[in-house]
Amino acid sequence: MSPDAPRARGLLVAIVGPSGAGKDTVTRLALERLGDHAEPIRLARRVVTRTADGASEDHDTLDEAAFAHAEAAGAFCLTWRANGLAYGLPADIRARIDAGEIVVANLSRRSLSEAAARFGRIAIVEIVARRELLLARITARGRETSPEIEARLARTVPTEAPPRTLALLRIDNSGAPDDAAAELERFLQGLLHTLAQEAPGTDEPSSGGTPSASSHPNNARAAE
Repeated sequence: MSPDAPRARGLLVAIVGPSGAGKDTVTRLALERLGDHAEPIRLARRVVTRTADGASEDHDTLDEAAFAHAEAAGAFCLTWRANGLAYGLPADIRARIDAGEIVVANLSRRSLSEAAARFGRIAIVEIVARRELLLARITARGRETSPEIEARLARTVPTEAPPRTLALLRIDNSGAPDDAAAELERFLQGLLHTLAQEAPGTDEPSSGGTPSASSHPNNARAAE
């Protein structure tokens, strides 16, 4: 899509799934595979009350007090708490979506309903893996004790698509990350095509409504 071409409103793509599923790796690889075609796609840089350690996502860090102050000042468009940490998406993401960009963000499954309400519509990608792989990957990080890891894995929340979900894809990352990334790449390409059809002046106008999750050609509903 040309940067000067008119664009429809963009979209938030929520990446969700259990710790250790490889969400950051799969997302990074998918965007690398898209290359120049990823021009209208942006990866959200989250703010987290945890110091970046180089072993996980590259994020900005605030302590609890600074995060609470930033949240009260309107610095975030979406916040949530999980596993004793606070997470926030910068407020400028809303403007990016309004300008026609697809913003990919790692979210909590518990925050999906609020995200859909705030952004009007979302697409969801759930990345999962076999339990023994989750356990091995989380253990390798060295952040938590064995009881803490077991408790984390026991807190699995089923992924449910809230109203205004454009599409829901489930990817099993138990195999090669490149295979999972290829699935995500195809899904994002499908979303780019959908938004291009919605753009003003297109020769193929959309059907007039947001398609349901089950109607997306790349959709795979979660079995949980």
